[in-house]
Formats: sequence, C-alpha cells, structure tokens
Amino acid sequence: MSLESCYEQFGGDLEGVRGRLLTDDRIKKFMGIFMQDTSYQLLLDSWESGDNAEAFRAAHTLKGIGRDLGFTPLHEASSALADALRPDEAGNPTDLEAAPALFDQTKAAYELIVGVISCELG
Repeated sequence: MSLESCYEQFGGDLEGVRGRLLTDDRIKKFMGIFMQDTSYQLLLDSWESGDNAEAFRAAHTLKGIGRDLGFTPLHEASSALADALRPDEAGNPTDLEAAPALFDQTKAAYELIVGVISCELG
C-alpha cells in the first residue's frame, strides 16, 4: 500500500506532513515510532481510572502527534477531547459531560489509523 492510499483511507493530510518531514522514508519512520508511542495507552488507563488530569495530558499529546503526522481524524478528535478535559480555574474539566463521546471518537480515530498503518508497515 502506498502512503497516498494509506492517508486517503484515514482522511489524513499527506501533503502537509510531506512539507514537514520532506521524504516518504521519514514519514514511514515516524509512523513506526507512532506505533510504539504509549500516549494512547495512557489515555485508556487514565480514562478508566477517572484521572482526568492524566487523560487531558494524553489527549493533548495525541493532538500534537496527530497534527504533526497529518493524522487528521486523530488530531481533530483528540483536540476536542483535550479541550473538554482541559482544567478550568478550579482544576475541573471544562466539559466533562461531552468527554465520553469525544473519548469514543478519539478511540475510533486512533484504531482506524493504527489499522491502516499496520497494513502499510506490515
């Protein structure tokens, strides 16, 4: 599978990431690094334990990774989740009511991208 096909399957921004990383080999290298990153597991664990501060941190990290690698669905979903979990002045999540649906969207986006990348790198 080509990078073009890969990014098309998950609705990513290949041209944007090519502008940042310059070569397809470098993009593939960082895709491999992404597959080893533990931020998603941290999100799952902190979500399950109710640790909103750690869930916010993990979602914020996934937001940056999604942006930098052109993983548009992950960037958009995790950005919205991070915004909902962002602590207010009292340290409480800004929009905890919206967070479960946004968590589900982030999870679906992550799983889609990992599935496509697994085919590309496999």
